[in-house]
Amino acid sequence: MQIKSKFRKLFWVRIAIAFLVFIATLYLFLNSISQYSQLRKNPVFIVSSVFLLLFLCAAWDLFKVFKLIVTDQGIEKVLLISGRKQYIPFTSIIGLKKRKITKQGKAGQLTDGYTISILELENNKTLVISPDVFENYNEIILVVKNNVWP
Repeated sequence: MQIKSKFRKLFWVRIAIAFLVFIATLYLFLNSISQYSQLRKNPVFIVSSVFLLLFLCAAWDLFKVFKLIVTDQGIEKVLLISGRKQYIPFTSIIGLKKRKITKQGKAGQLTDGYTISILELENNKTLVISPDVFENYNEIILVVKNNVWP
């Protein structure tokens, strides 16, 4: 039996929107360079350069995005961009924690939130599996629980 993780459509939509906003900001940035001689006094250049830096910092998280392949013996974690694979046997999983993620505002909670699962591994590392990213989150967690604690 082999279960492959499926990314949520909203996950891809968020990445696409961020990419489009990045391209628009990059256009404004490059356009402001060609129009003004004193860049330090150009507000479009300053604002767009700050946004570009923020986008580059946020894009660093894309290198951490992974897909999962759950087999009978363990979990294969494949990084999406680099393709680097890591195999996690079920015997190396020592615990499972759940954490509730909610959105807060000044008046209190904005949403009911969702629960993420944190797999604790033998080498003091963790693997976070979130329903915000994976469409088949419940199926993945059920198979992991059944194989680790039969």
